[in-house]
Amino acid sequence: MLEKMFLMIRSGVAVSLQRHLSTAPPRKIKKIGFIGLGNMGSRMSMNLLKNGFELEVSDLNEAACQQMSNHGAIVVKDCKQMAGEVDCLISMLPSSKEVLSLYIDGGIVNSLQPGTTVIDCSTIDPGTANFLTPIFNEVGTSYLDAPVSGGIIAAENASLTFMAGGEADDIERVKPVLLSMGKNVIHCGPTGSGLIAKVCNNLLLGITMIGVSEAMNIGVKLGLRPEILAHVLNMSSGRCWSSDTYNPVPGVLDGVPSSNNYKPGFTVKMITKDLKIAEQAAKRSALPFELGGKTLAVYEHLANGDFGEKDFSIVYQYLKEKP
Repeated sequence: MLEKMFLMIRSGVAVSLQRHLSTAPPRKIKKIGFIGLGNMGSRMSMNLLKNGFELEVSDLNEAACQQMSNHGAIVVKDCKQMAGEVDCLISMLPSSKEVLSLYIDGGIVNSLQPGTTVIDCSTIDPGTANFLTPIFNEVGTSYLDAPVSGGIIAAENASLTFMAGGEADDIERVKPVLLSMGKNVIHCGPTGSGLIAKVCNNLLLGITMIGVSEAMNIGVKLGLRPEILAHVLNMSSGRCWSSDTYNPVPGVLDGVPSSNNYKPGFTVKMITKDLKIAEQAAKRSALPFELGGKTLAVYEHLANGDFGEKDFSIVYQYLKEKP
């Protein structure tokens, strides 16, 4: 499908692309455009403002845009207009479908000025990044995939980890931007590599969240206080992020979704989407997907029920109430 789309794009916009072909040097990054003000994007963009960047934002959620406007961002409804005005364009969107719709169907690729850097922080199929890279290169812009890890807490505290794919020089140049939103930038390799790392990370995240939830459920039902069991796990070999930073049991940790009625966070639908990307990647390469398949089945069940918009740590409640 991607190959077919690429041929359509090339034939349909060849003349427009030629207008941009350039060896223009990268633009010095002063003004940033940010598209996608969800749970993560709103916090990431706020940290860009705190670090002194000029910021234009866009999102279908008017309330999210208004909040950013109240803090000094410029709200731009026309993303093509934004693309022509900024030195760096960042997107944080739900899936490959939205990314392709924005950049290709929305015509942004033809509105970018040569030397602009595009950073997509969405968690999408690595194949989508590989498809987009030559299209952006043809208009004289750099494209990087830079998905993040750390969740809303790290997004709030500007302590995200960025897994970046692309040219080393491009990644080095945008580090001040990324480090305004996080504390780690890891160059994983060429375009698409950051997404490979992110997909593997979220596969493990889904598995460990179910593991922690199952262990906590058994321990509590056998008579241990949840905070005691969590303390033991976090001081022992079972320690992991799902236990010590994002524990799924209400009351064990403050400021996490489980202690706020599982308000996301990272929704069940989103982890299900990411697990499906991992499944597709494994199938394409004829690789085993044993625990991943079982984990995906659990989250698909939750997503198809009443829990799709709840935080993915609600799997603890599912196991707790399961007969």
